[in-house]
Amino acid sequence: VARRRFVNHGYSGTSVSAIVRDAGVAQGTFYVYFGSKQALLAELRREVFRDYAQALRKVAEGPGEADERLVSVIVEMVHVVHRNVELERVFRQAESAQDLELTALQGRGKLAQMASALLVEGLGGHSMEVENPLLVAQLLVTLFDNVLFESLAYQRPANVVDTVMASLRLVLRGVGVTEMRLASLLSTVPGRLP
Repeated sequence: VARRRFVNHGYSGTSVSAIVRDAGVAQGTFYVYFGSKQALLAELRREVFRDYAQALRKVAEGPGEADERLVSVIVEMVHVVHRNVELERVFRQAESAQDLELTALQGRGKLAQMASALLVEGLGGHSMEVENPLLVAQLLVTLFDNVLFESLAYQRPANVVDTVMASLRLVLRGVGVTEMRLASLLSTVPGRLP
């Protein structure tokens, strides 16, 4: 109920009273589970990061070379961001809230730990060159968290396919993937994404 309410009315246009009314529960019941509207939104943010983590884990643990799975992770993240784009818009409206900001930092940190495993594997297979895999993974997660949202929500900096292709070129070159391998990897990206 809260997700739908936030998406339809925005953060400032959603009150706890409206949420509990729509949910058919007493206001006191709300406060048993959440200390505030901001705490509820932070829980929704954690839920979205769990969705991202599940998608990342599914692809990252799949078959193929580490660089292939990195490309597949980004393509899968487009679908996950697309599923959550309206709620992501609400998060950004309320992002000045400290709890929500900390939740985003924690969520990105967990995703970065998962993504760094792909970079470490690529180092072992000598297909990638990275000095600090966790730091690079954190940069990648933050980049894609923002750029995919902006592309899906506003078609900026470009449509989602062009944004994914440009981002992957930057990332894959940055981790030392050869030009021939880069062309092969980019050819696996679907020509149509949400």
